Amino acid sequence: MQSSTSRFSSFQKQFSKNRFLFFMALSVLAWYAIFRYIPYYWNLIAFKDYQYSLGFAGSPWVGFDNFRALFRDPLFLRVFRNTLVISGLKIAIGFPFPIILAIFLNEVFSSTFKKTIQTITFVPFFISWVIYASILFSVLSPSVGMLNVLISRLGGEPIYFLASEKWFRPILVISDITKQSGYFTVIYMAALAGVDEEIFEAAICDGANLFQRIWHITIPGIAPVITILFILRLGQLLTVGFEQVYILYSPMVYDVGDVIETFNYRQGILGGRFSYTTALGLFKSSIGFVLVITSNWVLKKLTGHGLW
Repeated sequence: MQSSTSRFSSFQKQFSKNRFLFFMALSVLAWYAIFRYIPYYWNLIAFKDYQYSLGFAGSPWVGFDNFRALFRDPLFLRVFRNTLVISGLKIAIGFPFPIILAIFLNEVFSSTFKKTIQTITFVPFFISWVIYASILFSVLSPSVGMLNVLISRLGGEPIYFLASEKWFRPILVISDITKQSGYFTVIYMAALAGVDEEIFEAAICDGANLFQRIWHITIPGIAPVITILFILRLGQLLTVGFEQVYILYSPMVYDVGDVIETFNYRQGILGGRFSYTTALGLFKSSIGFVLVITSNWVLKKLTGHGLW
């Protein structure tokens, strides 16, 4: 009893001392409760034959019928494959890119050059995909795009990049890297700032070259940050980015560019198949959850770093 009273008294003191921080945290918790946790209840639609006229309570239960229909749907198999391929490419190419860029900038002695590169790579992060896509359209346009103008002057035939199954996936990956890498570079630069400079100086005195310092000091120094971001990224393996794909794709590239988010939008919002798309969303969330738990356990064993 005395221990409980002591803990409560300690909490009161902490609350009184940091009440503004508690109130700030309360607003964040409220946002998550309203927009993240309460909507979980409506995932039950995945197990119903939801009909708008009958409402949520009146719609009949169908068990796992929606999931069976989902896994038997050839269109789902197509978008699932596309999602894995595109997201896998983004992880394989896009994840290490800001790490390499941050290490490169960390080794640059010119502060002006470093700030210039950081600014150039960071600014696209604040541009919406609508504006970014319009820039891509102007660059890749088959008639007036700068890239096709250059190809024509070199004697080649103009290419309709955004309508080409060959080019659409590379465009998605490259545009995502150029837009997002600056933000993650800043995170890695902040992590590098925490690495003790005396360790680098000692390594130089011992005769370690640049690559040895990077491999044995720089990378281990930011390994916890790399591990955490990698786990979080794996949890989003089935999330490609609705805005990017929806703005850039067209029916001509559905076979290679249609992903779970765009398929869900067409089937649910436009097609009214709410139970079907809720089942798809629940499947996607479950895969993400399993990937986070599994990758955290594996990386914790291998590296000693993890989310918890």
